[in-house]
Amino acid sequence: QLADLQVSLNEHCDKLSSSPAFCPSVGSVCCAQFTEDNLWYRAAVTAYDSEDTVLADYIDYGNSEVLPLTRLRPMIPRLMELPAQAIRCTLAGVKPPSGVWTSKAISFMNQLVKDKVFTVKVVDKKNYISVVELVDASVTPVVKISRHLIQEGCAAEESRMMFPAVGGSDVKQTNEDTMNKRIWKWSNLTLNQTVDVIVCTVYSPGEFYCQISNNSDLLSLNLLNKSLSEKCEKTPPNTFKPESGEPCCALFSGDGNWYRALVKNFTSHRTVQVCFVDYGNVEEVPLDKIRQISSSFLQLPFQGIKCWLSGIKPANDKWIPEATSRFCTYTSGMKLQARVKSLSRDGAGIELIDNSTGHPKVISEILTSEKLAVKEILQNKNNLPKKFVNRKVTYVCAWREVVHCIFLLSLSETSLGHWKLIELAVVETVTVYVTEVESPDLFYAVPVQVKDKEKLCKQLTELESYCKSCENRSFKPKLGEACCARFSGDGCWHRALVLKASQSVVKVLYADYGNTETLPLSEVLPITDYYLKLPFQTIMCSLAGIEKAEWSPLLLDKLKEMLLNKQVTITVKGTNGNVHLVTVEKRGENGSLNVADKLVVEGLVTPCSSKNLQTEHHGDGGEANCCCTELKMQLEKHKQILLFILNNYGNAEAFAKMKKLLD
Repeated sequence: QLADLQVSLNEHCDKLSSSPAFCPSVGSVCCAQFTEDNLWYRAAVTAYDSEDTVLADYIDYGNSEVLPLTRLRPMIPRLMELPAQAIRCTLAGVKPPSGVWTSKAISFMNQLVKDKVFTVKVVDKKNYISVVELVDASVTPVVKISRHLIQEGCAAEESRMMFPAVGGSDVKQTNEDTMNKRIWKWSNLTLNQTVDVIVCTVYSPGEFYCQISNNSDLLSLNLLNKSLSEKCEKTPPNTFKPESGEPCCALFSGDGNWYRALVKNFTSHRTVQVCFVDYGNVEEVPLDKIRQISSSFLQLPFQGIKCWLSGIKPANDKWIPEATSRFCTYTSGMKLQARVKSLSRDGAGIELIDNSTGHPKVISEILTSEKLAVKEILQNKNNLPKKFVNRKVTYVCAWREVVHCIFLLSLSETSLGHWKLIELAVVETVTVYVTEVESPDLFYAVPVQVKDKEKLCKQLTELESYCKSCENRSFKPKLGEACCARFSGDGCWHRALVLKASQSVVKVLYADYGNTETLPLSEVLPITDYYLKLPFQTIMCSLAGIEKAEWSPLLLDKLKEMLLNKQVTITVKGTNGNVHLVTVEKRGENGSLNVADKLVVEGLVTPCSSKNLQTEHHGDGGEANCCCTELKMQLEKHKQILLFILNNYGNAEAFAKMKKLLD
């Protein structure tokens, strides 16, 4: 098989010419031309020796050398069907006498083993290296290589306690996996970050997956994949049946190797749909090609980051195949510079730049120039007329975003579904988990102790059946409306609230979990009042005790660092519509920390004056006790305007009547 592979590999590479744009990432596999015979072999790039040269490990033979980029060619899936033939090993039972292997020991080892046939027994794994015993059974008596090295003084004996029996290790690992099977994390980007990336999977310019071009992480991934495949190949199919959203090992049909994956949903009782988390591709896999994953394989963050091109959109309603094809042409096998323009729980909006030619080329601008995309004009988030928005700005300067809060209150009044949130009393204290942070004015949290947990679980099961019965129904959600939404992370249906809607996509808040996601319209369905009897578990919060201002990026980053995905204690000081004004206490190394006080001390916010503080903490669930009568009257007028707009959404003629309210 290896000989046949070599023939195919050389035929493939002889047809390709060198391209200055081809710069394989560290950890990736490519075709490399060996300097001693000028033939092509499979190799993994382990490091860049300079801008134009790489250190390449020949994965079928184990040797390595430094090569110029001109001696590398792209790999194709067909040539990766045969697993890598070289196995990285370390000799069991020996160690260097002085801590470092001497040239004498290395030379003697070469004399004993190079180009000879041995019986190999794998006794343990050390990271991604097989710990082995080498035995030469061709002679009598049988020769153990480790014993030879010790007798020649080239090695010292190492205690066998370093290599526990497989059975004991497996028991320990099983217990560890039971406790930690859900502990994993993704590689992430930060807003305004500039980083080199490799595009690994493309669905369209509006959905693709990138890996950060980080030498150490990609090398670790390459080694992890090898070790994962070795373990899965030795593990027979069993009764393991993963749950939706659970990590696992899955066999990729494209190359016959095993990779880390997350279960999306079950397509039948014998197949499961998985997402390969380090690359972003999705595939249906038979259950007998799924294995339980060890927690040690989850320590490296998942490398596939979901992205979309920022600043452009399809020329029509959706991306056409030609646009996707051109995007692949401009990104395939290239190291690109990414600038992060926006972030959500769903991924990152980025600008991709090709710097390979010396003249930076912005990929989105190329697609726009070829009429395959159009520039995206950012709409005002509430889709309100400019005149009204300007009047709003005039008044929010006086006190915290009361208009915004009344807007959220209005959503519940105009929703087709009669939904409700958890009711918290003023001065009530609750331990919560913060799930989303928009700004100090709005962040989402869910209680750590969930009331009616059994009822919620039962309702979610019923909701799943209900949604499957009406999946083909056409549905155009409205702002503030309760609905059912299918979460991309587990493929299941959940209760949700519409935050933003357009003709093709909808942004929802998962009402019982506090996270948000932008989905195509096909992934949302109407909900009946029967499924709205239990209150939504999400708590909408606003940080009390600080003055309203233009929030700086530094503040937002700090707030997310302090709150996002953290367990904190909130105390309700008042309410603005559905938003609770809260103080936030976070437990630290030196005791409890008040988040608002910390932000004040660092000069990121200004504390409320006593007058404004009294105004802020009104707590009656309705209007604020504003000290300015005129402002209060204007506030009431704007509340009526908001209700009018929401009740007449999409009715152009009705906006003429609204002008009278603005006079």
